[in-house]
Amino acid sequence: MGGLILDIIYPDTYTCLNCGETYLFSEISFLCDHCLSGVKLSEHFCSICGRELESDKEICSFCQEYKFRFDMARSVGIYDGLLKKLLLKFKYEHCLKITRPLVKLLVLSLENYYLSEKIDRLLPVPIHDNRMLLRGFNQAQLIAEGLSGETGIPLSTAVRKTRDIPPLFKYAYNERRDLLKGCFTIEDNIFNGEVILLVDDIFTTGATADEISRLLKEVGGASRILVLTIATACTY
Repeated sequence: MGGLILDIIYPDTYTCLNCGETYLFSEISFLCDHCLSGVKLSEHFCSICGRELESDKEICSFCQEYKFRFDMARSVGIYDGLLKKLLLKFKYEHCLKITRPLVKLLVLSLENYYLSEKIDRLLPVPIHDNRMLLRGFNQAQLIAEGLSGETGIPLSTAVRKTRDIPPLFKYAYNERRDLLKGCFTIEDNIFNGEVILLVDDIFTTGATADEISRLLKEVGGASRILVLTIATACTY
């Protein structure tokens, strides 16, 4: 009884991982409501890749020119402001405590965009063993594991990256596609007829998700590939 009274008088407080302020309640653990308001959401986005649209069209000019092998891609928001800050801190400063709020944001987006989908399996975008040795973790796998724990959807790590390539940020889309060919492997028909949710931190050009989706469908036997990321880059 005494403990209950103390909890009422002195309720648990949390420290925001972004601003450092303490707070009593927020929709997302370890991020205060003020900082959460800094997440930039896409209000009007492409029905295929999820990128923000500047016109009133349903499909962006990129998706009109290129046909992705995944069926749909969505993200929590735009790679700017708070999301950009959190992902840089997570990926390059190894602040793994950020995993929890990122997972919570993904859960909300999953419920928002894919609630009607019967997803059979979650699959994180893999990194090469050399990159794993340097960084010590795969950020996509950490958030996918958290998402699996929150939703109960089984996690698979069946796709492996067997060829290391240079960082893709300085390459255009077609160059990225060429570099990614043959980078990933999977067992034949391992996902026979399944719907797979591919999980990553950032959707930039979609080249990586596209190549893995091709492999999942053509070799792995998956029927449908959905993509979910924390953020979508502002431009291709």
